Amino acid sequence: MPHNYKVAHVRFDPVPEVHKIHKDQAPRPQQPKVPDFRFCIELGLVVRSRTYKHASSAGVEEEISARLSQTEWTVAKDLAIPSHPRDHKFGVKLVSPFWRFSRHDTWMLHLRGVLQTLHHSFEAKALAKSAVYFERCFDALVPPYRRRSVWAKSNRHNAHMGRLSTTECFESIVAQKSFAQLGACMNWCAADSATGAALGRTADFAHSGFRWNLASLVSEGDGFGSVEFRQPGASTTASDAIAWVMMVVCFARLSCTYGDSLKPRDPARLASLGEWLLYEADCSGAPHKTLLRNMFDVAQPVKGREAGLDAGAITFDEDQRLRFKEKERNIALEKYRKLVKHL
Repeated sequence: MPHNYKVAHVRFDPVPEVHKIHKDQAPRPQQPKVPDFRFCIELGLVVRSRTYKHASSAGVEEEISARLSQTEWTVAKDLAIPSHPRDHKFGVKLVSPFWRFSRHDTWMLHLRGVLQTLHHSFEAKALAKSAVYFERCFDALVPPYRRRSVWAKSNRHNAHMGRLSTTECFESIVAQKSFAQLGACMNWCAADSATGAALGRTADFAHSGFRWNLASLVSEGDGFGSVEFRQPGASTTASDAIAWVMMVVCFARLSCTYGDSLKPRDPARLASLGEWLLYEADCSGAPHKTLLRNMFDVAQPVKGREAGLDAGAITFDEDQRLRFKEKERNIALEKYRKLVKHL
């Protein structure tokens, strides 16, 4: 059966070979000059301190200003945002300095730094407080050899905080103005300690070999690092490893949220810590909570004045391995860096 149809003829005129060769060399229209604007950012926020119960916005402004002094941000009360003094929540605004848009690295870095200060800095300090406060409780959950290990030295009894009361430790943690300072506060090692002698140090220094290593928080930009818990004993079964993962992650989650509510004058109780962590495991829907409960059932409370103090001497083998460790790659941190670059 015949069909009615039309055929469309499309003609392509080939470009001469000589034009193809010199196509990229042809003159192009000059691009118009684009203005490089300067700009600033104003952030309107409702803020509640995790450390203090401020009665007015002035207290909140002062606390934030102390942490942003190096970034030239201005903090002031924002009258357009309703405050809730009974809940210690106040409307504030943060106004940035003026930046050039073309200097992307500068303004992006500053903006990240401010938001990290408002979130991660406070969370890291809350975790640090919790680590110091509950250190003896964690000692009860590990074998005796992990209580005085050169690889997991005491944060509470380090060269900086060993001479302070728990209240003074909390105050020192709050006073730190950067992740680098916080890491040093938690990981300060004496030059005349076993570790310092092995490494040939002549002055006190920050070292990774503590129960909680916060020195790694500083990595490719303040706050882009990681926190390491180094105290667990040997895990010979999958159940052992799972229990420790549940323990540390639940502790970190709760500490970052509620660590600032700890009262340093009240003694830390192992039973309370267990209830705290089991509650978080239940809320997060984690299976196998029995593994976590069993750790507290077999815990051995630590007693005596020497509890928490580090060994005064180490073996020749440990001395050598400390030196080797200084040059070792931190593979976990490398993998974390790759992760955050893709987020």
